[in-house]
Amino acid sequence: MSFTPSQKTLAILPKCTGFLSLLGSLFIFQDIIIHKRPIKRVYYRIMLGLSCSDMIASTVNIFSTWPMPPDSGAFLASGTTATCTAQGFFNELGNLATPLYNASLCAYYVLVIRQSWSETRIRIRVEKFMHAVPIVIASTIAILGLVFKLYNNSGWLCWIAKYPKNCSGPTCTRGEYADIFRWVHYAIIWTAIICVTLGMYLIYLTVKDFEKEEAEENNEENARMERSRKVAIQSALFVGALYLTWSFTTITRIYQVTTGNNSTALLVLMAIFFPLQGFFNFLVFCRPRYLRCKSRNPGLKTRQLLWMTLHPEDDTKNRGPAATRGGQPRPTDRRRYTGRDRRSMTQSYYTVETSHNYRRSYPTSDDYSDVNTVKAVADENDFRRPEDDKVEEGDNEDESEVHDEEEQRPQHTSEQEKERVDATEDQDAMSSDVELNDGTEDSQKGAVEEHIYEVDTPT
Repeated sequence: MSFTPSQKTLAILPKCTGFLSLLGSLFIFQDIIIHKRPIKRVYYRIMLGLSCSDMIASTVNIFSTWPMPPDSGAFLASGTTATCTAQGFFNELGNLATPLYNASLCAYYVLVIRQSWSETRIRIRVEKFMHAVPIVIASTIAILGLVFKLYNNSGWLCWIAKYPKNCSGPTCTRGEYADIFRWVHYAIIWTAIICVTLGMYLIYLTVKDFEKEEAEENNEENARMERSRKVAIQSALFVGALYLTWSFTTITRIYQVTTGNNSTALLVLMAIFFPLQGFFNFLVFCRPRYLRCKSRNPGLKTRQLLWMTLHPEDDTKNRGPAATRGGQPRPTDRRRYTGRDRRSMTQSYYTVETSHNYRRSYPTSDDYSDVNTVKAVADENDFRRPEDDKVEEGDNEDESEVHDEEEQRPQHTSEQEKERVDATEDQDAMSSDVELNDGTEDSQKGAVEEHIYEVDTPT
C-alpha cells in the first residue's frame, strides 16, 4: 500500500514533538521527586499531577499510528482494535487532566497572590479539590468512552471517532455518540482555558493596583512596574501554553465539522503543537529559576546559565561561601529547612530578588498571611550584609565619642557665660580653618567661604 507524504508526515511528526513533551514532563517530575523531597509545597504537588497527566498524553502521541489496526489505512499502523481502544482511553485521560490541572495551578496563584492565603490554609481547605476535579472528570469521561465504544481511528491516533468513517446513527458499528462526546470534550477544555485566562488577568490587575498605590504613596510620577511585568509575562506564558496546544486542534475540528473535509495545513500544525504541552510546561517551570541564576551570575554565558538551571545542585556549589549569621556559616543544602516550612514558590518568585551575599530572614511558621507577596515589603534588616554591621559599629563609636565630648563640656550657670564659651569655640573653629590655608588673608577668606562654618562675632 502506498502512502501520501501528508500521511507519513502526520504519522511521524507527533512522535518527535511528543518525545520533547515527554522529556519536559519527565524533567519536572524528577526535579520535584528528587530535589523537593519532602514535597511540602502545594505548588509542587500540583505540578507533579500536571506532569504525570502530560506524560500519559505525550506517550500516546509518541505511539501515534502504531496501535491502529492495519486496515485503518494509516502509515505504520500495526495494532488491533484493543490496542486502539487502549490508546484512545489514555489519550482522553491525559488530554483532559492536563488543562484541568492548569486550571488548578491558576487557582493556586489566585489564592496566594490575590487572596493572600497561606500554604497551610490552601492545603487544608482546597488542595484536595485541586487534584480531585482533574482526576474525577478526566477518569469519568475516559471510562464513558470505553462503555460507548468511542475510541477508533481519528486520523493520526486513536480517539473519539465513528467507525466506519462517515457513518451516522445506528449504521455505526462503533462510536455512535462520538459527536456528542467530542463537543463535551472541547467544552471542558475551553472552560478550563477561559478560567485560566480570567484568573491570570485578575492576578495582573491585583499586582498593578498595588504598584499604583505604592507609587502614589511615594509621590512618584513614573512608577516602576517590575513585579507587574513579572506577573504579566508569567501569566501570558501559562495562558499561551494552553492556547498554543489547543488552538489548532479546536480549529481543525471545527473545520472538519463545518466543511466535512480535512485541511492538511491545519493537521500539520495540530501535529506540531498539540503534543508539546509538556515541553511548554517545562519552559514555564524553569523560567523563574533561569532568571534567578541570571541575576546572581550576570557575567555567565547563556549556555552556562541553562546548565545551572537544569542542574540546581551545581548552582548551589557555584554561589561561593554562604553568608554568615553571628559568625556561624549558614548551610547551603536543603536540610536547613527541616522543621520549618519554606515560603511558596509563588511568594519567592514575586518578592524582590537579592544577592546571595545578603542575609534573608524567613518566617519560622507556616502562616504566611502577613507576607505581602505582591508589594514584597520587607524590613531593612532582612537584607543586611556582614560588613554593614561593621559600619554601624564604627558609627556607634563616633556617636559615643561625640556624646562623651558633650558630657565633658562644662555646665554654665548663667546665659552670659554660656554665650562667651560658644563665641570662643566658634573663633577657635574659624582659626583652625585659617591655619590650613598658610595664614594668608586671601586664604582665610577662601577657607571661610569654602567651609560650612558661619561665625557671628558676639558683641
